[in-house]
Amino acid sequence: MAKIKEQIDYGGRRERMDPNLERKLGSPENLYAQNPAMKKGPADVQRLVSQRFGKVADKLKEVVGNQNISSQQVQGMIYSEMMRRLPNIMRIEAAHKEELEQLAVEASLEEGEVPEGRYQIDAQLGQPDTGDFRFEPEDDEEEEEEKEDELDIPSFDVEDLTDEEQLELEKHKRNIINAIIQGAAKKGHYIFQKPSVKARLDEIDPSLYRDYLGIMAINDFMYFTMEQMIEMMSQTGQGVAGKVKLSNADEDEEGGEESGEGAPDTKISATGLIFPILCHEIIKGLEEAKGRHGLPKEPGLRQKVQSQVDTLANEPMQLRIGPEIVERLRNALPDSMFDESNKGLINWFHILLYQIPAQEFLEIIGNAISEDESKIKKATSKFEEIMKEAINMKSEFEDYKEEEDIDSDEDDEDDLDDFLSSLGISRPK
Repeated sequence: MAKIKEQIDYGGRRERMDPNLERKLGSPENLYAQNPAMKKGPADVQRLVSQRFGKVADKLKEVVGNQNISSQQVQGMIYSEMMRRLPNIMRIEAAHKEELEQLAVEASLEEGEVPEGRYQIDAQLGQPDTGDFRFEPEDDEEEEEEKEDELDIPSFDVEDLTDEEQLELEKHKRNIINAIIQGAAKKGHYIFQKPSVKARLDEIDPSLYRDYLGIMAINDFMYFTMEQMIEMMSQTGQGVAGKVKLSNADEDEEGGEESGEGAPDTKISATGLIFPILCHEIIKGLEEAKGRHGLPKEPGLRQKVQSQVDTLANEPMQLRIGPEIVERLRNALPDSMFDESNKGLINWFHILLYQIPAQEFLEIIGNAISEDESKIKKATSKFEEIMKEAINMKSEFEDYKEEEDIDSDEDDEDDLDDFLSSLGISRPK
């Protein structure tokens, strides 16, 4: 019998992930194992997720003041203690609902470096409706037949890709973008730690900070240690505490009347059970608005990619691996990206990055998340090129908006579309 070898490198720590999750991470069938950006396959997935797990475990130990959280009994006690705080949080929030919803919007826009008014944002504290979630991929009969005929995993090395290979590449690209979206949105769970936000929360009730911190820390830990519960949530929607949806802001829910002049074209509807979750969902909506630029332009292909990739079942793995991908991308970015003079530039940078064709996009991401310094430098060099283009586009756009004085009647909307098209950007519908 072959010797069983532990695949996950825990770096000497005592905490362990759920064995079922460990098996998934080592499987060639897991969500990211065959992604071309993961050049070492499951080994890269294991590396990224295990490193994220280490940070999550350290955060929980810091929050609870206990360096020994490896036993299931201790974990259960921590979970029970933190969940007992939830009713008090919701009672306080209910008395300050509108104030907290507005604070969530303001803090999320600031975190995302997005100007106010760019999007129409409807933020609601409360239990989300999960009735319209897509739980599993939607495969048509033709695709099922194609899958049965496949003998080998596509290499994507051929110059002329088949339709099926192109679809697979676009799905891999979308999975990476979704991980980046989730990774960036993770900041929303801890946005209450920013001094300006904490000060506002303390004015409402000082206990909110302490309770938010405990609940979010144990929530993160659960995603790695309670796989059966996470699976149930992703398959049924039961227990899901947040939701965001993007729609066309030109139509309201009642009768489809057009918005007034100057109104944004995209509406972000976010719901979160408590304040940190609401912030997460708003930021996720802001990131998703950019993520649409990475979808295929051909409507049929775009619909296929979204119907097969954008599922609730995929979100847990994206939440586990996304923050680590985002951190590596950030480390590979030029330092000047974070200069005060470049505030908001990251949004233009992401749009340009996402518009890169799937095969090249996955190569760039693969370099950025690599452990090979030469590949990381290669990614940084490419990011510098994209950043220069982003600076020019941002400058041209700001000049255009200033000249037009942001007049938003129908003709000007057409003019704006023409201008964005001249920059190589089309506003996603």
